Amino acid sequence: MVKRKKLICVTGLPGAGKSLFCEIGKRLGYELIIMGNQVRKEAENRGVDNDSESLSRLMLELRKERGNNAVANMCIDKINEITNENIIIDGIRNIEEIELFTEIGDVKIVLISNTSEQRMKFLLERKRSDAPIDIEEFNQRDSKELEIGLGQVMERADIIIENVELTKEEYAKKTESILHNLM
Repeated sequence: MVKRKKLICVTGLPGAGKSLFCEIGKRLGYELIIMGNQVRKEAENRGVDNDSESLSRLMLELRKERGNNAVANMCIDKINEITNENIIIDGIRNIEEIELFTEIGDVKIVLISNTSEQRMKFLLERKRSDAPIDIEEFNQRDSKELEIGLGQVMERADIIIENVELTKEEYAKKTESILHNLM
């Protein structure tokens, strides 16, 4: 009998701490799938800019063209190629993606939660090309994320990590403990 892969689907609003969660997971031996990288790759293929608004538009376009689980579908081949049974998938945005991943593995949803102020600070410190330029863009990005179904995924979380007022070290320790328990 083939052993099903453990798919740790990490979710949360932008800047909550998902990237650090993933870095820690990788260090502990998890394989990592970043769904946003699939969208960035598609943007590059289509000659679309790599800024927040363009990537958001492309993500919506992909879902309109190929269904709500379009980005998840773009990850399936890579997941199937991975021999490691422990995989973290970063960037879950809707229930249809969770349902698709449930067909190929044992899914646990981990929600990373943080305050709006702290998330904005993290996003600006990260200096990625898709970082919001001001609070208005930040709020619009949150609204778009919630509109495509992120809120429903957050409600179904199996595990919630409150990344509020934690030092980086405290958050890392909490994350390591959870990821060890999921292995």
